[in-house]
Amino acid sequence: MYLVNLYFRFIHDSPHSLFHEPTFKASAAEGTVSKPVLLAMLGLSARFATEPDIVARGPMYRAQATAALKEDLEHICIENIQACILVGNNFFGEGDADAESLYFGLASRMTQILKLGEINESDDGVMREVKRRIFWTCFIIDTWASGGSNLSPQFRWRTKQPRGPLDEYMFYNMRSGDDDVADSDWKPGLWAHMVRLVGLYAQIQNLQQELANGVEWNESFIDESVQRLEAELSAFEEGLSPELMFSRENLASFVERGLGRVFIAFHLGYHHYYTLLFYQYLDHRRPPTRNGRKYASSCKAHAAIVCDVLKASREVPGAEALYNIVGHVTIVSSSVLLHTYLFGESHELEESRDRLSSNLESLVQLRNYWPSVEMMVSPCPSTPRWFLISIQIKRLVVFQKNCIQSMNAESYRFDRWMVKFLIAHALALEDKVDDSWSAASVDAANGDAHLERGRITQAMIMDIQNYDTET
Repeated sequence: MYLVNLYFRFIHDSPHSLFHEPTFKASAAEGTVSKPVLLAMLGLSARFATEPDIVARGPMYRAQATAALKEDLEHICIENIQACILVGNNFFGEGDADAESLYFGLASRMTQILKLGEINESDDGVMREVKRRIFWTCFIIDTWASGGSNLSPQFRWRTKQPRGPLDEYMFYNMRSGDDDVADSDWKPGLWAHMVRLVGLYAQIQNLQQELANGVEWNESFIDESVQRLEAELSAFEEGLSPELMFSRENLASFVERGLGRVFIAFHLGYHHYYTLLFYQYLDHRRPPTRNGRKYASSCKAHAAIVCDVLKASREVPGAEALYNIVGHVTIVSSSVLLHTYLFGESHELEESRDRLSSNLESLVQLRNYWPSVEMMVSPCPSTPRWFLISIQIKRLVVFQKNCIQSMNAESYRFDRWMVKFLIAHALALEDKVDDSWSAASVDAANGDAHLERGRITQAMIMDIQNYDTET
């Protein structure tokens, strides 16, 4: 039960919501849990164990989970949908985006075959809510994973979609055999709000892909699209009760109810989507638009809030954000902070540098758990840990090079490379500029304040790249 408890502590209700915790733990204690589900769960949670020998069993659990699922793959059932999602997350954690997409696709197809979006009158309240959460989890992971691997979305529903996930506290306190919560008594939980946000995120992805694929930009179309999405996000925000807004006080309230990590996950997604929507307005050389300055400021503000949320997750017990995709969210926030430090006004420098340093602490923390946040520099299997470099940190290095190079370029545009940087988190990011850029080339530009700032941020990033050699 130790590793099961670690799963519910660090993973459950963050990247996915698949189980009713009390029911699952009771089944685990009785030994009636599906074998592929249990093994895949252990494969995810073993990395969080404090005992090295338990951590070392993680690869074994992951391999056994995959083998057990393959043996039973043609059995289309709730348990195998859950297993596919957990196995997919295990592959994502190991940096295998192709296998991740494959198992997520299987989960989505099984969900549609079983019509989990429709009510089965024979189900009790707990099972109905579990099915709703699996349905919406498939929608969320399909949106993120398809963009992350630059694939077409797969999850669609032909019938009426189910209502959003129930308030997490109400759901936790349900018991097997309870009736479903009536629509009149239903109260949305944080996951219900996440579902709405991911619907908007899908539209933001589509807009950015259109910009990347376009030969010429229609600035009127861009502004109209951004204004529409901004209005939808603003309407969403206006519908939130004050206790759902991010603050340390509100976080403490959710932590007290055992929902601190869900609150953190909600706000990481919420402010990440805002950051993405306004990202292209950071470029000062874009044609002036009516709201360009406001959008650039909003992008910076939401990237800063992501930093605040991450800092809270590190400092507040019960609010940890240690699931894999947090690495990508951290990098996007960090790129805005880096851009601000390189090109911002003098009054922005100290705060952006401090926030960037804070974000880098989260990346150091995450790479202790997730191999996919690291990339081998040397192909030798026996390469010591200190030769590993974070994939996500590498993306930040490449982004910085591109910023420096763009200062002398005739144009700097939101292109396919930038969309890949912002959305395609599962794909390796190739250098857009020459790899020979270095601190020496920075120093050669005497008196250039921007390049001097670049030297400082490069040193900060190198510090965490070399972190393992010093510990």
